[in-house]
Amino acid sequence: MSPTQLISNRREQQSVRLWLELLRCAKTQEMLLGKRLRKKFGHSLTRFDALSQLYRADQMTLSITALAERLLASTSKNITGLIDRMGDDGLVERRPNPDDRRSFIVSLTRKGRTLFEKMATEHGHWVGEGFAGLSAKELRSMQSSMIRLREHLEQDD
Repeated sequence: MSPTQLISNRREQQSVRLWLELLRCAKTQEMLLGKRLRKKFGHSLTRFDALSQLYRADQMTLSITALAERLLASTSKNITGLIDRMGDDGLVERRPNPDDRRSFIVSLTRKGRTLFEKMATEHGHWVGEGFAGLSAKELRSMQSSMIRLREHLEQDD
């Protein structure tokens, strides 16, 4: 018996199937994007995500804690190691936080900003290719539905 057959309510079965499909789609897209970023730029999706969060931050600077909380592509485990390696590559600068001597702030360097802008352009093309099988109307509908779902889930949080 499959796990969804253990659920007697038809709507719950459908919800579980949809949730599993969302996970499969997200995992597949994440894997494909990660492969492409690594092949073309030699960087992981996690690095791209960190660069993206810093790029969007006020003055392209965040505390390590704030950066870890904003990461989408990975867990924030070993964020210090990630930042150290990105610093060694000249993509970010890490310095003591003037407001809290126990923590650090991370800033995007010019090299990091330039790399991110190149990566973001390609990333946008690749994401677009991933959704090419859907019409513009389907994309808008799915996005609207996903926003409503996320907002509903956040209310339960």
